[in-house]
Amino acid sequence: MLHALASSGFFAQESAQATPSAPQPPAEVLFDIGFMPVTNSILTAWVVIAILVLFAYFSTRAMKTIPSGSQNFWELIVEAWVGITEQTMGRRRGRRFMPLVATAFLFILFSNWFGTLPIGYLYIRNPEGVEVPIFRSADSDLNVTAAMAILMIVLAEFFEFRSLGLLGYLKGLLIPNPMRWLEIFTRPLSLSFRLFGNIFAGEVLLATMLTVAPYVMFVFIGLELFVGLIQALIFSMLSLVFLSIATVHEEAHGQHDAHDSIESEVATASHGQPF
Repeated sequence: MLHALASSGFFAQESAQATPSAPQPPAEVLFDIGFMPVTNSILTAWVVIAILVLFAYFSTRAMKTIPSGSQNFWELIVEAWVGITEQTMGRRRGRRFMPLVATAFLFILFSNWFGTLPIGYLYIRNPEGVEVPIFRSADSDLNVTAAMAILMIVLAEFFEFRSLGLLGYLKGLLIPNPMRWLEIFTRPLSLSFRLFGNIFAGEVLLATMLTVAPYVMFVFIGLELFVGLIQALIFSMLSLVFLSIATVHEEAHGQHDAHDSIESEVATASHGQPF
């Protein structure tokens, strides 16, 4: 890997025709499917999804009571996120939202790590005749991070609507409460820009160091792998918190119903018995 990085850095310096290696904020268009342009970040997202689906299928198609090999990886991920979600939201709500949050974590993590591979120097000529990189981390595209953030906030608002009902939800929106409206707009901005900014800055750093000091790239690759893990955790945990806040009323109703059920069982058991 280091040899490939060093070689690519050498040719980037020596070749007069080399394409600039530093990524630009807008994702580059590779080709069109009908009326839809496909950028290198979208292509990378499709590749990551295919890797995750195939990895999960081949790892779990012959599951064993005593796990081994790649089955251990998936059980570790599931057990870790079950524990996190249950501690944050309780058992009932945690089991319901764990697949969503864990899927977001895995997609973001693999997308971030895919962007650290020495594949940024692979170029292709797009329909406009411009040489553009084939692959680019999906999370270095603001469109992708904004789409994920909006999806999470829309889901949180939907579950809050289900939890409060129409009147309760409208009451929270219509009663003058600037913080309620502010959080609706700031949450997706915070989620999307934080993830995009960190991952895009990491790609710029790697591209710069690839040209300046390719033989110490392993230090910066290790740093970006760690940053990719942290950013995946931050996005997933914030999404979990937003979902937990949106459905906290369900937990209160569930505890009230359970309390009433226990009281009724005690009353039924003690009916007719002397005290």
